[in-house]
Amino acid sequence: MVDRLAHLPSVASIAVTALFTGVGSWLDGGQPGAVLGVFMVFGAVLASAMVRPVGLWIAVPAPPLLYVGLVVAVSALKGKSTGELAILVAPPVVRAFPHLAVAVGAGLVVAAVRVGGAWWRGRSSSTRRGGAVA
Repeated sequence: MVDRLAHLPSVASIAVTALFTGVGSWLDGGQPGAVLGVFMVFGAVLASAMVRPVGLWIAVPAPPLLYVGLVVAVSALKGKSTGELAILVAPPVVRAFPHLAVAVGAGLVVAAVRVGGAWWRGRSSSTRRGGAVA
């Protein structure tokens, strides 16, 4: 059922994940918390479910990269130097690691279900039990 709805281009799936990550970070006040985790996992699951099959390899590992990009962008917009960016980026990324791992794991589960379901439906008829003649 999901593959019938999965027509989202890869770039659009990244945008979906980025939108949910940004909103979650904003609602959490810039610090990683439960709201960010929920939004990040939901965005990763939604993007993995709606992307074209070829885009799964882009959508699944996107949450950590997008979160690091978000933290760097926010720090850079505050006028921090390059040396300060490394110091300012590391703590939020380390604190968000559990959320990032769960988001990637949830995306992997959705990808496995989609790929496994396509494989299951694509088996040849000779391997099915109902059509075998004894």
